[in-house]
Amino acid sequence: MTDVILPGIYITVRDEGLISVGGVSTGNIGIVGTAEGGELNKVYTLSSLTEAKEIFGPPKDAPANNAPSKKNVVEPTLLKALELIFGNGGRTVYAVRVDNATADKYETGLALLENEIANIIVLAGQDVTNSDMVAKLTGHLNRTQEIHRERIGIIGSNGSTGADEIINSKSAAVLDNGRMIYVAPGVSLKKRDPATGEVSEEKLSGAYMAAAVAGLISSLPVQASPTNKIVNVTGLAVNFNYGDLEKLVKNNILAVEKREGYRVVKGVTTSTNTAWSQITTRRIVDYAIYGVRAACNPYIGKLNNIRVRSAMKATLDGFLTRMVESEALVGYSLDVSATRAQEIAGQAIVTMSIQPTFSIDYIMVTMTLG
Repeated sequence: MTDVILPGIYITVRDEGLISVGGVSTGNIGIVGTAEGGELNKVYTLSSLTEAKEIFGPPKDAPANNAPSKKNVVEPTLLKALELIFGNGGRTVYAVRVDNATADKYETGLALLENEIANIIVLAGQDVTNSDMVAKLTGHLNRTQEIHRERIGIIGSNGSTGADEIINSKSAAVLDNGRMIYVAPGVSLKKRDPATGEVSEEKLSGAYMAAAVAGLISSLPVQASPTNKIVNVTGLAVNFNYGDLEKLVKNNILAVEKREGYRVVKGVTTSTNTAWSQITTRRIVDYAIYGVRAACNPYIGKLNNIRVRSAMKATLDGFLTRMVESEALVGYSLDVSATRAQEIAGQAIVTMSIQPTFSIDYIMVTMTLG
């Protein structure tokens, strides 16, 4: 309070009662890959495939007669992946172009994404058989968790392998905190030659199915499971039979099957800890983490007394109530407190218990004939 010397009216405004949580991002995608156009090692924010083509497509002023020899051309992976991301509902994408598909270059690209608010990370064109790439992605997910930029990584299988080989390759992609999703199979693309009318088929790595699944997940609210949702692809590199699908699901692999379109069999992470095996649980908790952080941050530096702690509790209560109303939670408990020793140490203790919503995976029917 200012010094009271001259007679008059002195007003102190306390704003704690108006603090609330704004929007929390849940579907932003970060991607690293190679392309013909665009600056190297720069983060581009994209909201449409048209933007992506303008930036990462071939330079418009490149002379055709000076085209580089094929042995020096880096296979572009970004545009293929971005087409699948936006085709499956992706809205905001942070994209980084690197100059070649080595693990070190991709690591540089991932480092540029560390401070972006990205919720899902994809490595364009890279699948689980590249152990160095998987290690870089895993390291990125662990590092960003430490700096309060929590996110999920999605990696694909080798598109041409069978179910047993896909399962055997899974160990590199296991994270028990539920931050890794392993996707199978790859994508089959059909191309028609306009000159001859002939249709050819190209089988792409599961890395591109990972891009499609990333777009799908980003389009869903955190409480909505990708289970049984349609993935917008033209075909599968492998059509799994019932036994294959059963083995993949048992091993926590997100498989896509051909059934009235191409559908996700079950939305799971690679976690062997059942607490984090559902994608929705990981996303709901991350949403809560971001929201609680946003709710509490404005109170840093304010008085540590009952009045301010009560206001903080009201802010948190409003955020968690919205999660219940949106059906991300079925319930919660909340307390904000501090002992005198904790007040002296500058600590306010928030204790909460949240109950995430789960999806229907199985419908058990008993049919009685009469």
